[in-house]
Amino acid sequence: MRWLRDLMVVAGILFSATAAAAHLRIVGTVTDKFTAAPLADAQVRVYRNGEKVRTLSTGPTGRYELLLENNADFVIRFVRPGHVTKCFTVSTHGPEWAGDRSVKEVFIEMTMFERVADLDLSFFDLPMGIARFDPLNGRMDWDEAYDGRIRGEVAALMDAVARAMAARGALARLD
Repeated sequence: MRWLRDLMVVAGILFSATAAAAHLRIVGTVTDKFTAAPLADAQVRVYRNGEKVRTLSTGPTGRYELLLENNADFVIRFVRPGHVTKCFTVSTHGPEWAGDRSVKEVFIEMTMFERVADLDLSFFDLPMGIARFDPLNGRMDWDEAYDGRIRGEVAALMDAVARAMAARGALARLD
């Protein structure tokens, strides 16, 4: 009989630990930067605390959905053959309300574009955004200072990509 009581205590502890706070669900679409068309067959790779834990592929609508555990650091990386890989990060560390099983949903669109020969786009290996989710209040905030630091470089690179793609399109029309 003692083993049953011990089992129930352990089960209670495990249940309360897993149902202790709001969780973050990220839903979104992966689209082409220049046409806004959904991108099918993009891989969404999820890394928790530096370790890859999941990979999923977008369907015809470019949609993806992730439920992230609390008290971890995540990198969400978007990969598609022939396209520039992009990512963002989310921290889900924070205090928790006991018994809160709510799920907060956030929509995030990730735009991708084709690689351009002879153009160094390695800057896009950096996160395109850094977010923090607070399990206590269910709020997600983006690091605006980081965004401000990378905005100029992103804009300059995207101008170079647009010019290269336009030139490539013009050359293709001459052939």
